[in-house]
Amino acid sequence: MQILIYLFLLIASIRTLNNNLGLTPQMGWNSWNKFHCKVTETDVKNAADQIISLGLDKLGYNYVNVDDCWLEENRTSDGHM
Repeated sequence: MQILIYLFLLIASIRTLNNNLGLTPQMGWNSWNKFHCKVTETDVKNAADQIISLGLDKLGYNYVNVDDCWLEENRTSDGHM
């Protein structure tokens, strides 16, 4: 019983900032999940169009992230991956 009281007091003492930040996770689309290193401009545009056509933008999906193997060490002589 004493543990329950302690747990209740602990939970009741947790405070959050009332600044509307972090109310939902960051919501969006990431090219890596589908295309890995083979993402194109058309792929990104199509994904953004789909977010809007499905109404996901109104549900909080605000991000389109292009992740295209930026960490790849093997590059051509002019710097391309």
